[in-house]
Amino acid sequence: MGMSQSPFEGELIRLRAREPEDEPLLHQWVNDAEVTEFLSVRYPLSHGQEKAFIERTSEIGYGYASFGVETIADKKLIGGTSLERMSAENRTAVLGIMIGEKAYWDGGYGTDTMRTVCRFGFETMNLHRIELDVFAMNERARHVYEKIGFVVEGVRRDAQYRRGKYEDVVVMGLLEGEMR
Repeated sequence: MGMSQSPFEGELIRLRAREPEDEPLLHQWVNDAEVTEFLSVRYPLSHGQEKAFIERTSEIGYGYASFGVETIADKKLIGGTSLERMSAENRTAVLGIMIGEKAYWDGGYGTDTMRTVCRFGFETMNLHRIELDVFAMNERARHVYEKIGFVVEGVRRDAQYRRGKYEDVVVMGLLEGEMR
């Protein structure tokens, strides 16, 4: 375990519960084509859908953990992350992440969020395996995932139809003890 005192804190970011007042910002991000370019969001989302999402994901402990990501320095909400589709028997979960605040792209915040949420998954949720899907063409994300220890396990060919063409989806996994 690093220098961090809290299981929710990295070097740059803190994981926290999503609050109802986060809704306008989350709604803005999830309806921004640049932010969602590599996410599986396909259709515009309403304020009502976003509010329902916050309510649903605030019930931590029912098979997933979902967080807002805020900067430690100025307590600014910059994104969200979650561990979902947990299997107690297999001790696995699927990771999702979105850094919505573009000013924080390429500043190490995504990497720190990934490390923090994976550490939380292994040390607090007692997971053995964390997996994720990433579009083959999303080089930036793949680089981050590989840097912290995720391994490419396979490719689902033409698995997503987006913006007029099919795209391959790369399956990546990280086991307990593999994080760098």
